[in-house]
Amino acid sequence: MSILTKKHFHDEAAAFVELETILWADGPVCPHCGGMDRVYALKGVRTKPSKKNPEGVERHGLYKCGAKECRKQFTVRIGTIFEETHLPLHKWLQAIHLICSSKKGISANQLHRTLE
Repeated sequence: MSILTKKHFHDEAAAFVELETILWADGPVCPHCGGMDRVYALKGVRTKPSKKNPEGVERHGLYKCGAKECRKQFTVRIGTIFEETHLPLHKWLQAIHLICSSKKGISANQLHRTLE
């Protein structure tokens, strides 16, 4: 059984949960003010409707800081290499696993073919 069959390599919500457990072992931390005590999860938040997605797309792993001086929204992607990317997080996790686990390295073309 391959490790790539794990759920966080194929499901966006599971990928967010996996990254949260790795980076936030003691619970979510606001990247803007560093607060931990007043952070809460926002459930059911969707993006704006578009022609491709008339109902919008659900935003996974969205949190909000409740501190009066902050009040900003954030995800686990903030402050990481995944912050400004349009690639889904589960694809990033697959690519990182493939690059790190190959003994002789992996070419960009092979990585592209594997991730399609």
